[in-house]
Amino acid sequence: MGGLKPGRDACDERGHAADGAGSEDKTARLEKLLDIHFKDLRLLVQALTHSSCEGVDPLASNERLEFLGDAVLKLVTAWHLYVTHPGASEGELSDMLGRAVSERSLSEAADRLGIADFLRVGRSLEATGGRRLPSVLADAFEAVLGAVFLDQGLEAARRLVVRELRPGSEPDRGANGRETRNYKAILQEFFQKREKSIPEYEVVREEGPDHDKTFTVEVRLGGGPVGRGSGKTKKMAEQAAAADALVRMGMLPAAENARAEGGEACD
Repeated sequence: MGGLKPGRDACDERGHAADGAGSEDKTARLEKLLDIHFKDLRLLVQALTHSSCEGVDPLASNERLEFLGDAVLKLVTAWHLYVTHPGASEGELSDMLGRAVSERSLSEAADRLGIADFLRVGRSLEATGGRRLPSVLADAFEAVLGAVFLDQGLEAARRLVVRELRPGSEPDRGANGRETRNYKAILQEFFQKREKSIPEYEVVREEGPDHDKTFTVEVRLGGGPVGRGSGKTKKMAEQAAAADALVRMGMLPAAENARAEGGEACD
């Protein structure tokens, strides 16, 4: 890279040796973890180069790839949620999108992939443990995604996001602070693997005054009902229906059905 830009640190290259086979071995390891073989390895190296060790060229860090990856992330996540949650409202889709692309979600995905061990960071950032900061990891995940998009295309980027972030299947928390189970996501994943199709939800009954309605929902596969549930909101009723379907298939104990109908549901 030449001489260092004033104010920048020399790189601590835990993930990359400056030259030679060490860098190639490390890059190959990450390619294997990502299940992607890059055509242009320079993109991956740039995605792993933090701005704290940027060289003479101010465009050599991962910041531009992070910018691109952020846009790709939101697009493919919104696309996935739109297709896999046909009954969700705009507000519900926005909530799921926000959770999926949050710093916490991205940093946890980066941590599972071990991206911190491949980052090239400045020595001062390294000395303070900065390579493992959630913000640094989240930015690095976006940069890697941007590199995947440029090198492999949108479909490869979508597969990486769905595999590592599992948008729409993350747990939510009810008003009591307890984690709730996403029965719809469990059922959908099961059907996608076994039937190669997505369950559909239909409101079959509404009871009570407008301020205190109870909704009954059927979940259908191939046009036939596979579960039914009720709740004070459509969202809760859909979760209860999914739980009922899972109980009928022997995938959940019967107690889970009562829990789904009585508690707060996530989507």
